[in-house]
Amino acid sequence: MTKRRFTRRSVNDLLKVGVITGAGGHCGGVWGEKLNPTADNIRTTGMVMTQVWSIHADWSKQFAEKFDGVEVVDDPRDMIGEIDGFFLDDITAISLYPILVRPFLEAGIPTLVNRPFATSMAKGRQMVEMAEAHGAAITTFSTWEFCEAAADVRAKVAEMPAINGYVGHNSMSDFYTHGIHGAWFSHAVLRDEMARGRGRLTGAAYHSPNWRVPGGLIVYEHENGDRPPYYGALNEPAGADGQAYIRVFGDHSGDAEGKIPGRPGYFMYNTWNAGQLALQEMFETGVPIQPHDELITKLEMFLLPFYSVLEKGGNMARPEELDSWELPRPSEELMLDRHPTDSAFRDLYTDAELEAVEKLFEG
Repeated sequence: MTKRRFTRRSVNDLLKVGVITGAGGHCGGVWGEKLNPTADNIRTTGMVMTQVWSIHADWSKQFAEKFDGVEVVDDPRDMIGEIDGFFLDDITAISLYPILVRPFLEAGIPTLVNRPFATSMAKGRQMVEMAEAHGAAITTFSTWEFCEAAADVRAKVAEMPAINGYVGHNSMSDFYTHGIHGAWFSHAVLRDEMARGRGRLTGAAYHSPNWRVPGGLIVYEHENGDRPPYYGALNEPAGADGQAYIRVFGDHSGDAEGKIPGRPGYFMYNTWNAGQLALQEMFETGVPIQPHDELITKLEMFLLPFYSVLEKGGNMARPEELDSWELPRPSEELMLDRHPTDSAFRDLYTDAELEAVEKLFEG
């Protein structure tokens, strides 16, 4: 099939987006209302959702009824040739992401894979390799990565003669669903330093006993050139006075700090919308937002704390230990005393449902 390329022929042209979504995804809420504005919302991007498919057919129907202009397709591959960009936004089906995204990457369609990207390093690398093989731009991100605070602290850290550690916080529900935002906010601040050789991730530990509820504490270890490693402490409370915060410790020349406020004006526009516009640019140009190695590092920053708390009693886990390990998908297996309860864990898929999807994509 000929690869579709978006070309704006008039100022009114909108980039067409196809969606695989499910309960807990962003398209049904904060993103969809800006791409296909409902009565109380305004358009804030040059993208419009045109087609949708869900594992549960009733969810597809509800989605299309909510957003004007969206067509339900019987097979997600029917979108190919009709769309300019693709959202994979069913965070309860994360274990199937490489299967769900394959036809779109093979068609060269720029693709957003919603957080947390993959349940294993192997599956994350598989998607990156598919994208590279077919010249398709791929990304995964937290909206926190595009906030002013992340860019400001990143620039200040680049000027620091030394990094002696950092501390941060992020308001979460559970680590699987929302704690990841704090990990990827930290990465957004340190990514240039990682590339420079003073920040590569070498380990992580989840020090609090229960990742399912707020009050999480993660320690990250980073290499530091010819100096000893430095460490970052990420607190994951609920209701903190700030969506996210970080302070990077330098020497006597000063520290660098930044914060995403808890009660900012026009929150939608100066947080979520920034990520949407970065994504639109990727869809239009075909140029990835981030190098692929950064996507893999971000996945490590998500999976290592889980490996630590699930397999090592909260002790330090190393990247090489993830090679043959997979985090269980959102399921009853991960729930204890009815927790976690947020997003990905509200409407769980059965094994039979996921097996049926695998068979569909094999056909």
